[in-house]
Order: sequence, then C-alpha cells, then structure tokens
Amino acid sequence: MRSSISSLAAAAVAFVPIHASPVKQLDARAGTTSTYGDYTGSTSSYGDGSGTYVRTDDVGTYASGVKCWTDLFYVASEYQAKSWVKNDNSIDCATTSRCASGTITANQDCSSWNLAGTVETKFDIIQDIWSVTGQFNPGGGQSSCTTASSTNTCNWNDMKCHALWTSNVELVNKGYIRRRCHDKGEDYTAWSKDWNVNSPEKTTRLGCAAMCTDTSYPGPVPAAPGPQR
Repeated sequence: MRSSISSLAAAAVAFVPIHASPVKQLDARAGTTSTYGDYTGSTSSYGDGSGTYVRTDDVGTYASGVKCWTDLFYVASEYQAKSWVKNDNSIDCATTSRCASGTITANQDCSSWNLAGTVETKFDIIQDIWSVTGQFNPGGGQSSCTTASSTNTCNWNDMKCHALWTSNVELVNKGYIRRRCHDKGEDYTAWSKDWNVNSPEKTTRLGCAAMCTDTSYPGPVPAAPGPQR
C-alpha cells in the first residue's frame, strides 16, 4: 500500500489558479483532459467567467478526491481576410476573343482551431459554438471544408496575359476554456486558455491587377466584409 501511495504522489501535477488562492496539487489520472488538452500554467486573456457559456467536458475526479471539469466560453467573432493566392487560371487576351474571367473557384479551405484534436474529431463542439453565436456552418452541412466562388469578375481591353488571384474570407470565433475544480467546499480555476475557430466563407474576392509574369499580387488584400460581433 505504501508503494502505491508513493507512486501516485510522484505523478502529482500542480495546477496554478488564476486568482490569488493556494496552489492545488492534483494526482494525475489519464484522460481527464482528453477533449481539449491540458494547459496547466496558462491564463486566458479574457476575464474568468466572461462571455457566453457553451458547454462542459472532461469531468473527472482525481485520485486525491478533487473533482475537475473544463468549461468552454464564447466571447466574440470577426471576419478576417486571407492573403492573396494565385489561381490556376489565367487569361491571355492576345489569344482569346473574350478577355474576361467569369466566376472563379478558389482553392478549398477547411475550418481549424488551436486546441487539441482536429475540427473533424471535435465537430460537435464547433456546432455548439455556432449554435450559441446564432451562426451556421459557413461550409454547409456536416463538412468543415468549403470551396469559395468569386463575388466579382475581371474584364480587360488589352492584348496582355493576366493571372487571376483570390483572397478568401474566414469567420473567426474566439473564446476560452477554463479548468475548474472543487476541493474542500471551494470551486477554483486551475488554468485557462484562449481558443479560436477559423471557418472559411463560401465567397472569395478576385484580383484582376496581376500579369501572368507576376510572382506576387500587386496590390493590398481587400478588407474583410461584414460587421464584427
């Protein structure tokens, strides 16, 4: 029995509270933070308890008897513009009678986040975030990926070769997770960490100013559309 107790003590993990309270020693137990990961020592940039509560995961009781769980909170959303990417299509106005682009499809983009696991394996969590924000899956259906189409076209009246570039837009949801624990009648926050979920929109912006010989787009990335939440 003594050797078993010694083994558990050797595996103890220190959790650092956000607020001024005594440091808690928790005996590690596998799988207790399997959903989001363990970020011991991390402190979110958002106030503890701020934002909108979304869900709780990773509930477990450590060998010491301390019960802990991880809460997920949503705080804000914003649209972000992505850098110019050269499209596979080009228009050589010297060899065609129609010197115009038409609607262009950009490269496929997929949702991503900065916590443990992939969006595909955590898709139920992402859907809960979208539900709280009143949003829907920008990609549509059960897929976290989408291929955007241009909202504008290009027309030229010269005899030159033009390359097409696209700038996609993504919706970024932001928030934090916090590891809460209960010990000796007291709830406390052991650690917290910011998260973000980047989801591609279905539309892209088409750039018309590049020549076929250009290796970078000769102009700034247009501002992201839509209001910030």
